[in-house]
Amino acid sequence: MDGWRQVEPVDLKTGVVDAAPPAAQRGPRRSTRLPNDTDTIRIGLLLPLSGPSGLLGPSGRNCAELAAEEINERGGLLGRRVQVIVADGGMSFEASAREGMRLIEDDGATALIGTHPSGVREVLAPRIGGRVPYVYTPIFEGGDAAPGVFFLGETAPQQLGPVVPWLAETQSARRWFLIGNDYRWPRDAHRTARAMVDGAGGTVAGEILLPLGTEDFGEAIEAIAAAGPDVVIAALVGSDAVIFHRAFARAGLSESIWRLGLLTEENTLLGVGSDCSDRLLTVAGYFAALDTPGNKAFVDRYLARFGPHAPALNSIGQSAYEGLIFLDEIARRAGSLATEDLERVSDGLVFHGPRGPSRMVHRHVVKDMHLAEARGIEFSILKSFPQISATGELPS
Repeated sequence: MDGWRQVEPVDLKTGVVDAAPPAAQRGPRRSTRLPNDTDTIRIGLLLPLSGPSGLLGPSGRNCAELAAEEINERGGLLGRRVQVIVADGGMSFEASAREGMRLIEDDGATALIGTHPSGVREVLAPRIGGRVPYVYTPIFEGGDAAPGVFFLGETAPQQLGPVVPWLAETQSARRWFLIGNDYRWPRDAHRTARAMVDGAGGTVAGEILLPLGTEDFGEAIEAIAAAGPDVVIAALVGSDAVIFHRAFARAGLSESIWRLGLLTEENTLLGVGSDCSDRLLTVAGYFAALDTPGNKAFVDRYLARFGPHAPALNSIGQSAYEGLIFLDEIARRAGSLATEDLERVSDGLVFHGPRGPSRMVHRHVVKDMHLAEARGIEFSILKSFPQISATGELPS
């Protein structure tokens, strides 16, 4: 696999590299930086390989590998071969941030692609401090302006700004319930949802925040049933989302209540299953089902490279591909990978990925958004909203 290297995964409890001897039996950790390798650019990829969001890792790793191969086939990034090095961003926020720094300080990454929870970014971005470009790719809360960070993911205002009014109008949604994991992204997404619901003339009937890794949603299901909402907005991650949506449907609530999962992508839907996916909606900038020539070509390349049984394409996995494509494009425009040079040329940059055209404004991205409904274990796009800004504003 040209241009690809796996950094050994770290045990969640001990922080020790799997299958390695105990720390007391090891000598000092030697850097794996390649000296005098002027023909290679190492790009770090920090994505979840474990924990509640671990189900998102395999597709992201594949997508990044595909992007690196395509960049190298075109002559490389700034004329140098791309090598992607991977570490686990699915552990605790602190442990994952340490892995991100290890990619930079020990493994010689000259840029970092982050496809991991916002809680990791909050710890990691100040430590990087703009020394290398940090391209943050997944769905997140929005509103961040950390130096040296380029935000490609869908913000909560981008997701909810067009969709809450649409559901209020088309489904007569008036009562809403919010449930999410208890860290920055869901908390901020809930604040955005409250503002959007209020603007659409609705009311929030209840709100619950639960720790990452929650396995019992019984009390939450009872609270939702008692509140009687028209729509539940779920800002839950990975396995938490799978468990919640199964419990919700098996309690009979999906017969009358819509669910809007903010991070319910194709892999999560496979976990939820066709028998629990009625009235399940999601909103994102990318779906494998996007019926465009660019996405069809991307899907064909992905399946040709990784086979028909590869991990399902989804918004988070695709964002790892897009992170590398963006980095290649902006580096070409700047003529370097220096963070200050990239920031200088970023505003107005238009780049094209499987989701279509995206335009960078203040290091966030204006993009098309799509509302989709689960049909069994696949998504069908109900409504598209073109070129929504990171603050949720529709084009004038």
